[in-house]
Amino acid sequence: MQNDPYKIVAKIYDHLMKTIGYHEWGRYIADLKEFYSKDAKLFLEIAAGSGKLAFYLQKLFPNLILLDISQSMLSLIDTDYKRVCADMTQLPFKEKFDFIYSTFDSINYLMNEELLQKYFEEVNLVLSNNGVFTFDASLINNSIKNEKHLNRKGKFQNVLYIQHSKYNLDTKIHSNKFRVKFESGEIFEEVHLQKIYNFELYFELADNAGLKVVDCFEAFTFEDANRDSERIQFVMKKK
Repeated sequence: MQNDPYKIVAKIYDHLMKTIGYHEWGRYIADLKEFYSKDAKLFLEIAAGSGKLAFYLQKLFPNLILLDISQSMLSLIDTDYKRVCADMTQLPFKEKFDFIYSTFDSINYLMNEELLQKYFEEVNLVLSNNGVFTFDASLINNSIKNEKHLNRKGKFQNVLYIQHSKYNLDTKIHSNKFRVKFESGEIFEEVHLQKIYNFELYFELADNAGLKVVDCFEAFTFEDANRDSERIQFVMKKK
């Protein structure tokens, strides 16, 4: 059975993300698709979560498949898209996709370079010859800036939660620990870890996997990114 790292947090996920501008984020992804892959016919969202972003893209991306490692998250999706529960480093597809995207720094959940390399190789296998792969990644300045902001507590539908966020400069691991108390009195803890990689590593591993970086932007813009950026948006194609 597939591991479900969001089994607990899924119950409060949409509440935690209530300030996220899904519409604006969706418009940015749509702009990338229009510029780099205007004639795309088959779409794949990796780490689709609760499908909130897909909701804003459903008219533009009619043949979209949503993939996530968490069945609990996929069960929250209220659209008619095909859903696949699988690890992003083991993409279970025979078809080739024209436009593959991933958001919310999902790539940072790959905890070592070997997994990151495997991910790029898997994407290359399911990407069509003229296909486009785009994703955002969080860099060190993003973790430093938001570490304290993500320390919070609250209540949602009689569920109490505390989130503790910490970035380790030595290990380059950003941890988010959730302590959740349900109305029944039961208390659960769930820890989510993200690895913050150096800017240059993405270029190196993508190249090793047969992908080329077409552009790398400051997230939500079309301005060139660099190692001092907080969040970066990659656009890749097959070499």
